[in-house]
Amino acid sequence: MAPSSVFPVDGLLPKQETEAAAFLAKNPAFDGRGTLVAILDTGVDPGAAGMQVTSDGRPKITALIDCTGSGDVPCKTEVTATLETAQDGSSVRTLKGLSGRTLRLGNWACPSNKFRLGLKHSADLFPIPLVSRLKKDRKEKFDLEHHALTTKVQNEALALDASLVGKSADEATLIKSDYKARLDVLKELIKSYEDPGILMDCVVFHDGTTWRAVVDLSETGDLTNGTALASFSEEHQFLRFNDDNMLNFSVNIYDNGEMLSIVTLGGSHGTHVAAITAANHPEDPRLNGVAPGAQIVSLKIGDTRLSTMETGTGLVRAAIELARLNIDLANISYGEAAANPNYGRFIELLRDDVINKKGCIVTSSTVIGVGAYVSHAMMDAEYALLDKVEERPYTWSSRGPTIDGDIGVDIFAPGAAITSVPQYTSDRTQLMNGTSMSSPNCCGCLALLVSGLKASNIPYTPYLVKAAIQATGKDISDPLGTRFIQVAKSWEFLSSTSRSYLPSTLHYNVKVSTRDNARGVYLRDLVETSEVQECMVDVQPLFPNKDDPSVLPQKLSLELQLVMRSSDRWISTPDFVLVNSSGRSFKIRVDPTNLAPGLHAGCIEAFDAKKPDVGALFKIPITVCKPEQTAHKSISVQQAQAEAGFIKYDSLRFTPGSIHRKFIHVPMGANFAELVVRSENRETPAALIVHLLQLNPQSRYPTFERVYGLRLASSGSGSPDDDFVQRKHFAVLPNVTIELCVAQMWSSLDPSTVSIEVRFHGIQAAFSSNTNGGFGATSGSGGSLQHINPGSYGFTRVDVSVPIRNETVQPSASFDTLRKTFRPTEYAITPLQSRDVLPDGRQLHQIVLSYTFKLAEGASVTPRIPRLQDVLYDSSLDNFSLFVFDANKRLVGVVDVYAKTFTLPEGTYTVRVQVVSKSLEVLEKLQTLPLLIDVSVKAVSLTAYNTLADSIEGNSAGVFKSKAIDRGQRTTFWLGEAPAASMPKDAKAGDLLVGKLDITPTKLDGVLYNLAYIVPPEAKKEADSDVTLVGDKVEVKDDPVLASEAVRDLEISWIKKMTKDADRDALLAKLEAAHPDHLPLLKQKLEVLADKMQKTAAAPATAGDKPAEDDIFARVVETTNQILRIVDESQIARYFGVQHDVAKGGEKQRAEKKEMEFQKELPANALSTDGQYLLLWAWRNRLRGHHGTVLKAVNKFIADPKNAANEETAKGPLKAAFELRAELLSELGWKLWADYDEKWRIKKFPADFANF
Repeated sequence: MAPSSVFPVDGLLPKQETEAAAFLAKNPAFDGRGTLVAILDTGVDPGAAGMQVTSDGRPKITALIDCTGSGDVPCKTEVTATLETAQDGSSVRTLKGLSGRTLRLGNWACPSNKFRLGLKHSADLFPIPLVSRLKKDRKEKFDLEHHALTTKVQNEALALDASLVGKSADEATLIKSDYKARLDVLKELIKSYEDPGILMDCVVFHDGTTWRAVVDLSETGDLTNGTALASFSEEHQFLRFNDDNMLNFSVNIYDNGEMLSIVTLGGSHGTHVAAITAANHPEDPRLNGVAPGAQIVSLKIGDTRLSTMETGTGLVRAAIELARLNIDLANISYGEAAANPNYGRFIELLRDDVINKKGCIVTSSTVIGVGAYVSHAMMDAEYALLDKVEERPYTWSSRGPTIDGDIGVDIFAPGAAITSVPQYTSDRTQLMNGTSMSSPNCCGCLALLVSGLKASNIPYTPYLVKAAIQATGKDISDPLGTRFIQVAKSWEFLSSTSRSYLPSTLHYNVKVSTRDNARGVYLRDLVETSEVQECMVDVQPLFPNKDDPSVLPQKLSLELQLVMRSSDRWISTPDFVLVNSSGRSFKIRVDPTNLAPGLHAGCIEAFDAKKPDVGALFKIPITVCKPEQTAHKSISVQQAQAEAGFIKYDSLRFTPGSIHRKFIHVPMGANFAELVVRSENRETPAALIVHLLQLNPQSRYPTFERVYGLRLASSGSGSPDDDFVQRKHFAVLPNVTIELCVAQMWSSLDPSTVSIEVRFHGIQAAFSSNTNGGFGATSGSGGSLQHINPGSYGFTRVDVSVPIRNETVQPSASFDTLRKTFRPTEYAITPLQSRDVLPDGRQLHQIVLSYTFKLAEGASVTPRIPRLQDVLYDSSLDNFSLFVFDANKRLVGVVDVYAKTFTLPEGTYTVRVQVVSKSLEVLEKLQTLPLLIDVSVKAVSLTAYNTLADSIEGNSAGVFKSKAIDRGQRTTFWLGEAPAASMPKDAKAGDLLVGKLDITPTKLDGVLYNLAYIVPPEAKKEADSDVTLVGDKVEVKDDPVLASEAVRDLEISWIKKMTKDADRDALLAKLEAAHPDHLPLLKQKLEVLADKMQKTAAAPATAGDKPAEDDIFARVVETTNQILRIVDESQIARYFGVQHDVAKGGEKQRAEKKEMEFQKELPANALSTDGQYLLLWAWRNRLRGHHGTVLKAVNKFIADPKNAANEETAKGPLKAAFELRAELLSELGWKLWADYDEKWRIKKFPADFANF
């Protein structure tokens, strides 16, 4: 049959499968109009296709809000504009922006003539993919301009001969050398080029009616034609940064103009999500989103500074906006694993303030969780498959239950679409798939229903809508009974079946009190699935606005006569339960004893005996994952030993999208396993996903998760009997069921046959600082740190047992991290501002803690506060953020709840931590919160020995290398002391060296034993006075001479301590008269002159008040020349040109070496490019016109990484060097590099720490 010539447009954004299209055809006015849908995501582009107007002509987007703070621009500096006359004779208001640019203002209404100033860098605003593209484009343009500049300088150098006529040979050589230096500088500059981004001045003012903001998009300071934007919700204005990037932005202004928020996009995800829900394309309605009549509110929760990771601040502010704006529906296509489901500040705000009080319906969250489904129409339009496969949930889709037994996924919806993306991508549409797409599709379907309910004046609650879609969904044979959404049938349920029926509008809070108040019964481990479980269930009806007095009559009227039904014979429930508004408790029984190994899902449903047609009012989900055991009592001892910890699944059959879920009991004593996957007779490649998961109470599931994507293929041998084999080795938790889930990707065509083996291993270790050992033992499996060397014992005894099978023990202990602990140097508790007021009126507060740490050398650094990290949705706090700054207050690292590693150069750093909470009491308890700094170091290894004696003696013949241990046997080895010479430079007593103990030769995914070695006190070094010196003695001086020199040295040491210039000058004059050629005195004099020169440069340019620079510089030159006359550089060269045995030479040679080293350094300090003398040397050469020579030296100083992070250098010399370079570049006429350098100078030397 010939293929159709009509493209299946309907499959691009699925609406047929959900009955949304049929519902709209019958009810065109119920297309989402009248509903307000919030998209909590990366932001929505107001310029994207379909995002302009609704189907009935209203603005599509009513609010664009950045909840993260990444677009914040503090505008606390208030100035008055100055009126100046322009070149054409007109008057223009000007002011100096925070960038240093002169800003020429437009003719805007501003009765007060007061303007607030801010400064924003594009790095906080532009999405990462866009930044990458712009950097490439700007570099190409920059290279062209740089090439033209280099050619100009080369031509100038070639034309020098004519200008050198009449110059001396030495002078001509210096000039030529300087031009060579200029060309060298240009080569160095382009090699070190790093895109500075865009630096935008911001001006905020009040026009007499509202606050407005103008952004300097051109970076020229010319704002005369700039558009003054009001907050987006007021006038729906947005602009584009420029046509090169196509990135749109809007603004919001808070706190009486003190905070400007520039609202952009963190990525394309949010726009795509919004388009699925509600895009409207009048030119081609087939491309519409599900609810084209709905209006959108964009709540950006993905922080651009964190690659769009959501933060507590973003989530909490979003919840505040959902309540403030009375949002009808909200979609959250975001999420992170939680250790405690259905718990946390954000969950609490959603449940209590947004859903129960405001009636907002939330998809992909605590109310409605959505799985992803793929249909035939989607396969045709979106995936270009060679053949169709069975419609089904996507292989990778979320599935239940949750860790506390809730069903997890409440409904399925189409999980992909090709629809609108932001303009900056240069594409109109894009294919995306995931539950991120199924959730907004479902949200759009619900918007249709809510639109109809509101138009028909039918009361509803979020729980009624959820009940409707669950009761009427299409059966897709999901193991947990979750259905596929059907809009038309749901409308029938809402408008007819359940209309005016109070019980369906309520939420029934189900808690299994005997299982830690879980929302269902979830049995996984061997013991609990082998015994009858009797559970107490508490059911509490929850009314919307439950504290409102108007709800009391409804509470009084509620008395439900419930008929209870269990789905399976292994589940027992009372036949009848009467429930009123106070709730009810009753027992249920789950008997898994006769269930076969595998997944068993059931439930208990409660029906109203008076109105059973509305379906179940609530369900108690019950899931049993009964594990298989790897050995059985019925087999012989010999067979049990051979098969211990081993299980095999032969010839598992897979078709596209099929899933095999196996549950295996991990034997007691096992801590790692081997997985073997064999593909049989596979001719074409296929993608196989292997997912291994163990659940541990109050642990995020990724902690004990392994996911392997395997590419099945033939072995390549040509033999049909030669299987394709892949092996994986990974750590496991003992005595905890592991799920082995294997699936062939839905889009991988043709069936597969796969055999799988799992073989468990166990090497258990007990660590002790007692020479005789102890009772403790650990399985490892990546658990808590094993602290060794407590109290500087110098040894660790390790007792090893192998309970599963014969093993080879091959210990290797190494440490690659130095962990240091810091307490705050200061803290402050303050209230936040207007965006951080909770729906109940309470103001959120923050504590900001400051820490300082130093690096002796560059390293990879991981700052962390373990007590507050690795929790987000289930956090009891409203936010946690950690920022790292260098010595210049430049932000060099941003950390959220997940630790991040940064490569930092040597220097001093400040860490600022923000914790936000509604409770001042909680914040006050965090005043001394410790910060851990993990620094990567060269690996430090411990040697394993056979005996304690070998450890003490360091006997190389007694090293424990490798040993074969039979099952059930034990062995012992001893870890020695870390060599003092291998200790990291920064290691101090009490610090930790953190690493691991590998105990098997098999390379594992995951660590069995994490070790922490407590750094002992440093051994006392022998003092110089204890060393017996040989050789010549230093000539002994008479007491009067020694006394005179001591007085001289004391007076020299006081020169810089004096506060009055007159006293200092008098002392200098006295000492110079008595000791004119004493080098330490001249060095001190040069330092005093350097200080004066720096003060002169920093002083206001007021005539008469400023010291005479020429006089100071003349004295600098005089002193410098005097040093050069005294120091015999040829003598120094001769001295350091040969090797001296100072130890044998005695005191005389030691003193001589010390003097020579001093003389060697002094000319460099006096003339060259280090430290505070750089500027003096530069001024000297600059006066001679040697700009290239100076610029080369300045670049070298700036490029030294330690100067950028050194606290002392950063306070003056580094910043001054940048300013000097800017002046040199301008004087040379190199505007290209002058502008580049100015941007980096502002970026590297901010006025204050960045806002959280």
